[in-house]
Amino acid sequence: MRRLLVLAVALVAILGVLAPPVMAQAPAPKVTITGLIDQVGTYTKNMSQYDANLNIGRDTQLYGRTRGRFDFIGEVGKAKAVLGIEIDSYWGQTGFTDSNNGPGWQCSTVNGSCASGAVGSGAESSFDLNTDTQGNLQIKWLYTEFPLPLVPLNSVIRLGAQPFGTAATYKLATYANGDFPGVNLVVDLAPGAKLMLTYVAVDEALTGKRDFFPVTFGGSSSTDGKCTGTPGGPVLSCIPQSRNDNWALIASFEMSPFKGLDVKPMYSYFEAVGQTSGAARQGRGGVVTASSISSVTGGQTNSPFNPITGAGAGSADGAGTNTLETRHTIGLDARFTAGPFSLQPTVLYQFGHQEKWLLGGNSAPYGAAGTKARADISAWLVDVRTGFNLGPLSLGWLVAWTSGDPAKSNPYRHIGYFQPLDTDTGYLADWGTQIMSLGIDYYQGSINPAQAGLSEGVAIGYDKYGRIVTGLKAAYAMTPALTVGTGITATWTDKSVDTDGFLVTNGGIQPNWFCRQPVGATVTTTPNCRPEGDSRYLGTEVNLALTYRFAPGLALDLAGGYLFTGPAFGHRYAGGNYGSASATNLGTAPQPMDQGVKDVIIGTARVRYQF
Repeated sequence: MRRLLVLAVALVAILGVLAPPVMAQAPAPKVTITGLIDQVGTYTKNMSQYDANLNIGRDTQLYGRTRGRFDFIGEVGKAKAVLGIEIDSYWGQTGFTDSNNGPGWQCSTVNGSCASGAVGSGAESSFDLNTDTQGNLQIKWLYTEFPLPLVPLNSVIRLGAQPFGTAATYKLATYANGDFPGVNLVVDLAPGAKLMLTYVAVDEALTGKRDFFPVTFGGSSSTDGKCTGTPGGPVLSCIPQSRNDNWALIASFEMSPFKGLDVKPMYSYFEAVGQTSGAARQGRGGVVTASSISSVTGGQTNSPFNPITGAGAGSADGAGTNTLETRHTIGLDARFTAGPFSLQPTVLYQFGHQEKWLLGGNSAPYGAAGTKARADISAWLVDVRTGFNLGPLSLGWLVAWTSGDPAKSNPYRHIGYFQPLDTDTGYLADWGTQIMSLGIDYYQGSINPAQAGLSEGVAIGYDKYGRIVTGLKAAYAMTPALTVGTGITATWTDKSVDTDGFLVTNGGIQPNWFCRQPVGATVTTTPNCRPEGDSRYLGTEVNLALTYRFAPGLALDLAGGYLFTGPAFGHRYAGGNYGSASATNLGTAPQPMDQGVKDVIIGTARVRYQF
């Protein structure tokens, strides 16, 4: 299928070459630049962007940062080329280097580990005293767009790195949001009827692992020409190419049966063998399935058990070849407007299967290491929003549900939680919450982004437990330039969370299959309890906001949020099961009670210049 899609793109290019030359004089080229610069100041308390820990009351920060986004657009007639770039930097140096990509990496002489400079959440760099940062430029878009030649219908094709836009749904980030490399084709079938086909290149195998074999190096210099070890340094695993041909296809059809109603049925197919993007497959329920290659150790955290060598994650075959996932998503998105009333329902259903090897360790309760398991996928997402306008007053109501799995369910046999292709952390970012989704700061909020499966803006649900959300909001335009608003949003999980679980890097929360051990008891090394759900209530957020457009292109945004945090956010912070002898004192000392969570506060001021 992937080869057919590539051949189709090549055919489009050939048709363009063979198209008869236009005798009329070519239109003059036109170049424009659009973009924005945000200057942001934020205070947070207990946001836990780095440790995913909501029980530390001293977790506060106050910072300033700058984000610049610029789109360079070149046009000749109806053909268009776009380059989009972005720069994100905090004010003041945040680590021992200015950037997590630039020069100045430091290596420890004690353990030989190397790391780049620490940066704030969402950014790649920080402005130091002379602001001469390096390695902090993002290339967001690089695409060409033009009418499809020799086609009787009005068709526009876009090739390259581009935004998803409304390829899947009208509503923001319910399935596909952000950017992707690939092809987008829009065909106008008739007035009010439009077909949209999108091919997403998620991963590329090149010539495969037979040419790019894994090499372990360190302690002495490597001689393979691919990696260079440092004598006496750390043992690293160098895998320069370990991906497969993973891809997705999105087909949607837009129609307007009558005035005020837009309907968009959608189908998407996603296929991944081995490693894939952590945006498309997050680790949840303690099962590490997302891609992660450590820049410090070179180790891979999502490699399945190798039944030949008996090795697990980070083994010689680190490409995860034996993991296979095929995922189908079907659904309907719609928007209806009748005078002051609006209704926006979205219903998506997901099915398919995922095959992977059990690793042992955290997966021990689910079966023996080296066993290949198949998990059937069956998950739902429902999101309904309504609005009503009374002159300068706007009212809104939201109710959303995504399915989940109970604590004791086996993720190697069943996946009942919804998995978006890519939200770019944006789900509910258009609703108005500042903590439970990205607000006007958009680098804070959406709790626990360090653990993608726990981030509602990334995973939509909370870990494997799903989510239920309902909220009300109101905005009042005091003048054409000044708008104030407020809202309240309550959140639960679909299934109860096991708050005795503990965090697994890139794996969400591992339910606890071991009972607490009394003083002097023999350490239990095999599961002796079944995890039970303890709570579904995640919390209620209230927020206030103000927007003042004080000059052409300039706006001041002020927003604050307070989250009355629920007990479902609780989890243990020791990296092991109850009774585990591998974690300090867990096997011999009395087990501490789970610590409660604290309320969360955020306040942000932003000046945006848009041109």
